[in-house]
Amino acid sequence: MNQHLQQRWHQLSHRERILVLAGGVIVGMSLLFVLVVDPLLDSYDQLNRQEARKRKDLREFMVLAQEYTAKQAQLVQAEQRLPEAGGQFSLLAFLEEAAGAAKMRDHIAGMQPQVQPSSNGYEETAVDLRLENVSLPQVLDLLVAIDQAPYDLQVQHLKIRPKFDDPTRLETTIRVLSYAKSR
Repeated sequence: MNQHLQQRWHQLSHRERILVLAGGVIVGMSLLFVLVVDPLLDSYDQLNRQEARKRKDLREFMVLAQEYTAKQAQLVQAEQRLPEAGGQFSLLAFLEEAAGAAKMRDHIAGMQPQVQPSSNGYEETAVDLRLENVSLPQVLDLLVAIDQAPYDLQVQHLKIRPKFDDPTRLETTIRVLSYAKSR
């Protein structure tokens, strides 16, 4: 077979040989491009897209890491204002003292404490404080005292209703929350 091809090659004219060689070179180059170069270019493009996506993911991760660090610092700062569970701070006693300072101790109609079971390392204590026949400045003084407490307290619910017979006097219900670190 090899001999047969050599005979055919020698029978071709110089111009035909150049054409056959040029065709072979073109077919070889096409095969080289299709089988080697094109897959390499596709991989290169894919890697460039992956690199851009990974850089974007990295930037997002860095932003999230900064946010996480800021939130951790806020958490540490907030935990410094939390009393220890079972410690010396009593929300009931504090509210009674604050009501006394606002000259409202005689107007306390009821205080109902509720302790929620600890979750995520924190214990929540809520006190529903009912006040009757108080003035708006007295209520505001009590809210200021709650806001300026040595520990982090939150007013979760505030309900103020004027008395029917004297609209300048109020009936007030305040729900105050206190959080403590669980032991």
